[in-house]
Amino acid sequence: MTRNEYTVAVEIDDNTPVLREEIEFQDFSSGSGVDGKTAQDKQQISNDSGFSDATFFDQNENTRSEQNEAPIWSIVYYSQYFNVDTNQVLLRAAKSFYPKERFSEVVGSNPDLYGPFWISTTVIFLFFVTSSIAGTIASFIDQKDDKFDLTILSFAVAAIYSYSFGIPLLVWITLKYFGCKPSLMGILGLYGYGLTVWIPISVLCIIPNEIIRWTLVITGFAISGFFKTRNLYPIISTAEAKTFRLILIFILVAHAAFALLLKFEFFSYPIKNT
Repeated sequence: MTRNEYTVAVEIDDNTPVLREEIEFQDFSSGSGVDGKTAQDKQQISNDSGFSDATFFDQNENTRSEQNEAPIWSIVYYSQYFNVDTNQVLLRAAKSFYPKERFSEVVGSNPDLYGPFWISTTVIFLFFVTSSIAGTIASFIDQKDDKFDLTILSFAVAAIYSYSFGIPLLVWITLKYFGCKPSLMGILGLYGYGLTVWIPISVLCIIPNEIIRWTLVITGFAISGFFKTRNLYPIISTAEAKTFRLILIFILVAHAAFALLLKFEFFSYPIKNT
């Protein structure tokens, strides 16, 4: 039995056009599709417990990794806390006057040291200048020789920087010790921007009237005190009841002592001829 073998020759014309199907690959990495979500669509982590570490360190991944690689003593490491513009600083400063919403909601995931540093520096300069003017006015009214006291400036630097940076650090350490989860940057922001109210008060305290000065100081104490306690209350309340009361009392006492210090050291110029 023989097997028939068939050979089929297929002739292909080189000029015959070949259709090509263009294949397009869709990139789902950007979040397109049913289940995909873009980075802008991610819901911001709520900060119901006050200034938590998660909120303030939830930053851009590239920026964060870059900063983590830099040593803590380098300028690059701290550059993330100066990444704000003038409008942001002004908005945060204005919110300290009327804290309708939590300061953590205003700051979001971008806390800064730029505002607290320049606000405290501005307060130092203004208290030195306005206190000197108030002293000159008091000496003129009482017909006494005006003595320029440069030590007021050094005292202002020590007192205001200690309060705006030293007290927040102490509060943060205390809260950490008692098991709370505060953010150091958040507390520094509260104390720094909380000084904003003293800028107009320092100017108005030039008025040579003790009743007006005491009214202004009490007003400043009330506004900045409410701003701090309202924003610190959620994080402090996570501690035990006894610890919570002690920490709250410490914050209020330190704040009252600071307000009295400003009054007696910078605007204590009694006028005898009135």
